[in-house]
Amino acid sequence: MFGCTPVIFPTEAKEGWDYWSQATLTMEPYMKDVHFFRQFNVAWIFSWEYRLQHFLAHSCPLSLVRVHKIKWWPEFKARLCGKENVEYFCKHGKRKFTLHNLYLLKTKNSSSYAIKEGIKNGEKFFIFHKN
Repeated sequence: MFGCTPVIFPTEAKEGWDYWSQATLTMEPYMKDVHFFRQFNVAWIFSWEYRLQHFLAHSCPLSLVRVHKIKWWPEFKARLCGKENVEYFCKHGKRKFTLHNLYLLKTKNSSSYAIKEGIKNGEKFFIFHKN
């Protein structure tokens, strides 16, 4: 498969993937992957490098071979494709958390916060108060 693969998911994203896999049993495996990555905007890093190696018979000279790699992008908020968001999507048809409402995300270890929303000079802002 070209692109992301669930093998590289961190634990939180893996839990979301496992829930998605069980909830979409009728979908083809490839389409299941594609829809998951599209619905939850999963980000990954794709890179390659070149190596000289024996690709053909050993009597031939070395070949220049391109080696592809993918890895998880650590700056991506894994909760966007975590179990809580995936479960909500499967039940309601929309995501609970998106890139546009990240202020709703609380880290698992954080205390509870009160969020005050306001508008100043025509721009929306949010103030977080620790409870």
